[in-house]
Amino acid sequence: MSSDRSTVDVVYTWVNHSDPQWLSLSRQVCAAEPLAPGAHASINNPARFQNRNEIVYSVRSIRKFAPWVERIFVVTNCTLPQELESDARVVRVAHEEVFPDPGVLPTFNSRAIESNLHRIPGISEQILYFNDDFFLCQPVERELFFPRSGVVSVFPSKHDIPYGRSEGLRPIDYGALNACELLIHDFGYRPEKKLHHSPYPLLRSNLEALEQRYRERFDATRAHRFRDNTDIPPATTLQAYYAVATGSGELRAIASRYVDIGDPLFPLLVHRFSPLRRGKYQTLCLNEVTKPRFFAGLRDRVVRKLLEDMFGE
Repeated sequence: MSSDRSTVDVVYTWVNHSDPQWLSLSRQVCAAEPLAPGAHASINNPARFQNRNEIVYSVRSIRKFAPWVERIFVVTNCTLPQELESDARVVRVAHEEVFPDPGVLPTFNSRAIESNLHRIPGISEQILYFNDDFFLCQPVERELFFPRSGVVSVFPSKHDIPYGRSEGLRPIDYGALNACELLIHDFGYRPEKKLHHSPYPLLRSNLEALEQRYRERFDATRAHRFRDNTDIPPATTLQAYYAVATGSGELRAIASRYVDIGDPLFPLLVHRFSPLRRGKYQTLCLNEVTKPRFFAGLRDRVVRKLLEDMFGE
C-alpha cells in the first residue's frame, strides 16, 4: 500500500454493454436468475450499462484539469478502450482481483463492486471515485476534494434523503437509507441530503474500517448480482457521512451539474451557449437511468458531439 498521503489515485467502475464476453455473461445470468417481481426497472435496464466511450473523455478531463492525479484504476470485466490501454497511468483491475469470494461473480451490481475499492492492490490512501459519466469541466486543486491530510470533502446536494418512505423508491434511495440507518444507530448522526453526482473523495482507511464494522452487510451486498434494496453503498453515502460523523469529513460546496440524457429538454441543456459550455461548473454528470423512449439516436449524437467539443484532443 502507498504510504504517501499526498498521493491521489482515481478509481472507476466501468462496463461496456457491447463487450462480447460481458454480453455472454449477462445473458447467462439473466436467464438463470430472473429479477424478483416488483424489482425496479432500472436494475438491469440497458441504459445502466450503455457505453458511448464516456470513460475515454472522462479520463481526458482528468488529464486536462487534474494533472496531480497519480494513477487511474479501472475496475471492470470488460476490455479497455485502446486509448486507455496505451495510457501508462491507467491500470485495469479485474473483478477477480478484488472480490474476496470470487464465487459471487459475475456481478452486474455496482454496489457490490464498490464494496471492494479499498482492496485494489497498491491503491493510495486518498481515492477519488469516478463513475464513467463524471467529468471535470475546469482546473481543480486536490484541496477541493481533500482539504487536508486525513479529511475528505463531502458534497451534499439540495435533495433531501427520503426518510419515512419505504415503497416506490429507486435502488439508489434504498441504499442511502440503509447507510443512514447504520449511521444513526451507531453514531447518532443523521444525514439530511443526498450527495451530488460528482467525484467521491474516499479514504482507504475509512473503507477498511467500515468493512470491519459491517462485514456481514458488505458480504451480503457483494453476493447480489444485481442491485438489491437491502444493499449498502460503501463508496458513496456510507463512506461520506461516516467521515463526517467521525471527524474525517467536511460538508462543502461544489459547482456540479447533473444532466439526464433522457430529459426531453436534454439538447437545450447542453447547447453551445448553455451555462455548462460557458465554464460555470466544476464537474458534470451525464446520467441515464432508463433508455430514452424517443429520439435515442439523436441523443447519442448530441452526447458524442458534446464530449468531443469539451474534451476532444
